[in-house]
Parts: sequence; C-alpha cells; structure tokens
Amino acid sequence: MHIYSVFVLLSAIGTCTALFGSNSNVVPELEKGWEHVTAGSTIKLSHVKSNARLMMPQVSYGTGSQQQAITAHLDAAATKGLWRVEVKESLRGQPVLCGAQIRLINSDTDHGLHSHSAHKSPISSNQEVSGYDGRDTGDLWTVECSKEKWMRETPVVFKHVDTS
Repeated sequence: MHIYSVFVLLSAIGTCTALFGSNSNVVPELEKGWEHVTAGSTIKLSHVKSNARLMMPQVSYGTGSQQQAITAHLDAAATKGLWRVEVKESLRGQPVLCGAQIRLINSDTDHGLHSHSAHKSPISSNQEVSGYDGRDTGDLWTVECSKEKWMRETPVVFKHVDTS
C-alpha cells in the first residue's frame, strides 16, 4: 500500500496539501508512473500555510450535527489522519481527474469527510465539516486542480458538491 499526502484546499476548511509517506515537510522526488493521486489511494491531507494535518480524533461535536469532529493537528506523526480516496465510477489505481467527484474516507473509522449547510462550526462559525458514518451526497467533494489529473505534492481545492 502506498500512503500519500496531498496539498489541498477544502472550501469549508482552508488550503491543504499532501506529503508522500513521511512525516517531514520535504517534498520527495516522484518516481515516473507515481505522479498522480489514484482511486483507492490512502493519503494524508495538510493545510498549505500551516502544514497542520486533517484529523478525525473520534470526538463528537457537542452541538450542531453531533457527528465526529474534524480537526487540524500540527503533529505529523499523530494518528487518525489517513484518508482513502473513493472516486465515483472509477477503478482502483486510475488517476483522479480534475473535476471528479470524490469521497474522502477516514481509514481508522470508515467515516466520510462530510458537510452540510444546516450546522456551523462551534469554533470558526463557518460551515461545519464532520465525519459521517453513512454515505450520502454530503460526502461528495469536487477536486479542483490546475492540470488534467490530480498530481501528488501539488495544491488542490476540494469543493463541497451540495453547498459549493
């Protein structure tokens, strides 16, 4: 199994990115044939400016949806931060196309990265982002990137499908 990290911007969270397989901030040289994030990849997501990792600490929000809280953590070695990329109508190993709709599933909990307009974050008052143990359209994110395919180690934006 290859574990990737990906620099990403979640429209409800902020700019993020991913780093390949290590806990350092050094971007490794990418081997030919391994340049893309693919369907079924397991990745770490980190905020571009702060380098905080997207985590699901298995703590529920006390207000709002009362679903699993999503946090950012500066400790690169912290657990609960691996996310599996599921792509609608794509086979495992196929590169993720820019514009594709994806689900990000936490590897520890099998909860999807989820959002909806009904609840605000108790910390930022922005739209709540949570971990949801079901599957619905609130788990769908559009990958926005600068090339035809989602390239590893490059910033991307995830835009929430239901709420944009």
